[in-house]
Amino acid sequence: MTSPMHHEHSDQRDPPEEPTDRLGALVRRILAHSVTAEERLERFFAERRRELDEHTARLEETLADLERREGLLRDARASVERLLRVGTSDLDARESDLAQLVRELEEREARLREEEGELARRRSQLGAVELKRAAIDQRERAIEAQEAQVSAREAQLEERESAVGSDAEEGAHTPSPLLLFVPGQAYRLVEIERAPLQRGDAVELDGIEYIVARTGPSPLPGDVRRCAYLG
Repeated sequence: MTSPMHHEHSDQRDPPEEPTDRLGALVRRILAHSVTAEERLERFFAERRRELDEHTARLEETLADLERREGLLRDARASVERLLRVGTSDLDARESDLAQLVRELEEREARLREEEGELARRRSQLGAVELKRAAIDQRERAIEAQEAQVSAREAQLEERESAVGSDAEEGAHTPSPLLLFVPGQAYRLVEIERAPLQRGDAVELDGIEYIVARTGPSPLPGDVRRCAYLG
């Protein structure tokens, strides 16, 4: 048995949907789907924005790293330029030192050439002195030989004078042929008749007075007469 309340509830069921209600539900569903697409688009844009932000951050980091590297490069370039300046200055100083050393070497070479020339000149002078000394020694030896020959000849003359001394004493006052060795533009022998002459005696010949320098045997070969050498 159905209670009145049940009948009352049954009588209150939803009325059948109208076409306008269906259209509204469809619009609501479409709108619901549209809201979901916007959300997805927003999420997409948000994701893209996040990626762009990340790219931007990475770019900023890259730019900062590039700026840091550029600063390091500037510092390195400045260091290289300083090194180049220092190296150039040091090179200039070394070139100056080298030029000074070259000048000193050239001066030393010039002095060495002068000293070598002076040494050669002194050697030449010494050679000339040695040659002159050798010539003097040779002349002295020749003079000594001539003196020895003269001494030997004087000894022979003295022996001959002593051999004929007794005959001279015996005929000291007896005139005998005598040779005179007369000097002049050309030496000449003159024969006179008178007593033998002694060294220091005066003899007049052709109006000219001579002094007997010495006496000795005749210079003529095989002649036994005495000869007075006048001076």
